[in-house]
Amino acid sequence: MPARKPPPRRRRGPRAPAAFLAGLRRFELGDVPRPEPRAGEVLVELSAVGICGSDLHYFRIGRIGSQVVDFPAILGHEPAGAVVDVGKGVTRLRPGDRVALEPGIACGRCRYCRAGRANLCTAVKFLGSPGFTGAFQRFLVMPEACAEKLPPAVDAALGCATEPLGVALHGMNLVALAPHDRVGVIGGGPIGLAVAALARARGARVELLSDPRPLRRAIARKLGVARAVEPAAFVEAARAVTEGQGLDAVFECAGAPEAFDQSVAACCRGARLALLGIAEVDLVHIDPHEWRRRELLVIPARRSNQTLPAVLAQLAAGDLGLRAAGYFSNTVGLAGLQSAFERLEDRAEPEVKVIVDPRQ
Repeated sequence: MPARKPPPRRRRGPRAPAAFLAGLRRFELGDVPRPEPRAGEVLVELSAVGICGSDLHYFRIGRIGSQVVDFPAILGHEPAGAVVDVGKGVTRLRPGDRVALEPGIACGRCRYCRAGRANLCTAVKFLGSPGFTGAFQRFLVMPEACAEKLPPAVDAALGCATEPLGVALHGMNLVALAPHDRVGVIGGGPIGLAVAALARARGARVELLSDPRPLRRAIARKLGVARAVEPAAFVEAARAVTEGQGLDAVFECAGAPEAFDQSVAACCRGARLALLGIAEVDLVHIDPHEWRRRELLVIPARRSNQTLPAVLAQLAAGDLGLRAAGYFSNTVGLAGLQSAFERLEDRAEPEVKVIVDPRQ
């Protein structure tokens, strides 16, 4: 189970490398004690950890809403790797197994866990969120229940992509996305592109995606999105491709303040709107009259909810075209985290999903 804070002083015993967010926009390299698995836990050597948009929020402003970073902190919540040791009572996994990890350790006892909504657990321990150590380190101990074997065709990079794919799948489930729905996506980052790929695999018609970066619009088209546009053109384009009616389902994956009203305006009457993006501002605007007149179902999504097995089953049949489209940008070691975060902020840089290999 992730530790509350990196130890303040050096302890005896083997240590392993880690990268710490030491302050706003500043990573430093260090080390931590190599953990040992307790009963019911597995020790995983991580080989791929995705950089997420929420990591960028912590990097830039040190918080997401009321969740404030206590520096120094280890970020990262999209891990995959190989089991190197197991604790007593572990039955499904053994050393050598390649695994993807569910980053949220739910209590299993609260009303939300009992209702099958573990992502809303009141006592969840989420990797890399304030108070809990994340995955930008070489070794990580997790409960066996949070680890799933990777199918033979799924490598570690796809294994860590199960987290953004899981968020996308959870959002699709919340709005009951159906085949032949006409879909729009605002934001062509890792989650927005994951929505596009999964929605198309479900049989929906992904009509439209908006993003300010030309590269991400090009990747969207390679994933089968019919039209990719600048953000300012999204609403007009949504009306144009639907004979003025609007889209059946819109996924807001940018978190930009203007994207919320755009999402509402692009919907047809009776449509469903999933809010997957994380805003850096504390207040956003949605026109209540347009919302009411269209009788929209508007649902914010919190992370994912027990989607890891379903995503792995999907990836076992193919990678959804992610590799060929250019979804994965490059791989860096822990020493490359600083420059990777800076490149992800720069709209001129050709970055989408950057993978961190803590062994490098």
